[in-house]
Amino acid sequence: MKSTKSLIAASALAAALGSPLSHAAIGDVYSALFQGVTFTFTQTDADTLKFELAGNPPLGVDWVTATFLGAFDLKDIGLDFGTATGTAFGPGTPGFVDAGTPGTGLLGLNSQLSAASQDCLANGSPPGSICFDINPNVALTDPFDYVYTINFSSALNIASTGPHLQIVLTTDDDNGAPKVGSLYSQSVPGTPGTPVPTPDSGSVMLLGLAVLGFSMWTRKRTAMAA
Repeated sequence: MKSTKSLIAASALAAALGSPLSHAAIGDVYSALFQGVTFTFTQTDADTLKFELAGNPPLGVDWVTATFLGAFDLKDIGLDFGTATGTAFGPGTPGFVDAGTPGTGLLGLNSQLSAASQDCLANGSPPGSICFDINPNVALTDPFDYVYTINFSSALNIASTGPHLQIVLTTDDDNGAPKVGSLYSQSVPGTPGTPVPTPDSGSVMLLGLAVLGFSMWTRKRTAMAA
């Protein structure tokens, strides 16, 4: 009877440990190239996203005259920005010098860009979007490689299609300067990063049976010794 109970207990333990465990998508990378600019998002922890944009002016047809970065917004990252917040640290954000001196950061607005309202004023489809209005606009050096670390108040749950990005490039450092060309307005596709390790069900089941076998062998030796 004890052996049967032990077998049931070991099997239950193995099954429980072998069940798939949910894990954060830490390390997932999303990247796209558009009109000479490469956009890359990396989820660095449960509630932090790194946004990098790099290129060499002059850019492609839509942005050939662009010389400044004005604003960008994000959605489809699994947060309700009616309650959640996000703060960006990077070029053009308050007090930013470098990664070692990030400043106070730029609080995102529960809004989005549009063709007529490129400075985070459009109502659009919040609460699903968050907009970062850089002021003054940041000059696009030749080459440029700008990184923004965005800390959110809640854990991310990025859509399978990737984060949706809209971005404003302009010809002036003035915050109200008109955009140049396209807002981009596309989902940035991704590739899974290194998943958080979870127990393999087969391996754990074998481990459970091995533990059970050792237990039975020890009990038998004890009984024989007696």
